[in-house]
Amino acid sequence: MHHSEQKQILRQEIKKRIDDMDDGQRRAEGRTLSRVLLKKIPEGSTICAYFPLKSEVDIQLLLKELIERGDTVYLPVFAGADKKMIYRKAQNLHDLPPGEFTIPEPPKNAQELGDQKVNIVLVPGRAFDRKRNRLGRGSGGYDTWLNWYKMHHPETPLWGTCLQCQLMNDVPVEVHDVPMNVVATAQEWIE
Repeated sequence: MHHSEQKQILRQEIKKRIDDMDDGQRRAEGRTLSRVLLKKIPEGSTICAYFPLKSEVDIQLLLKELIERGDTVYLPVFAGADKKMIYRKAQNLHDLPPGEFTIPEPPKNAQELGDQKVNIVLVPGRAFDRKRNRLGRGSGGYDTWLNWYKMHHPETPLWGTCLQCQLMNDVPVEVHDVPMNVVATAQEWIE
């Protein structure tokens, strides 16, 4: 079976696992992971994060706390004719209009990250494995940006975040897939 077929099957399996989760359990894992990450991220950091989809670990508590304590938070935006992923600065969480894929995004006039160095990049995924490999959603948006960013800032740590049910022993990997430095769930910290 080709890698792309393996990835598609695994994406469907993980989607079913997440769909089968109780909403309360999902929220609890998000709150716990948010607290773990808040302790691990040094105050005054500049972070690339993400506004979670319903099928991703909910780190909204983390985003709110980071902004409130004065950290700088950038969130992804799909911009331009080619819908390329870039990051823009989030001032708060209640002033984020829905973007291209109805995901809340910082407004068009928000400061762009460009090639500025950040302290940590938080990366969602469909699945991760214990070797810190990531399986994305299949659009390639994150892989393209991560490859570009790692060329400019190879020392910036990438922290994959997920629900415990998204952690696998192995995910299929292709040459364009960027490994994480850390994979974090509410129960595990894999470096």
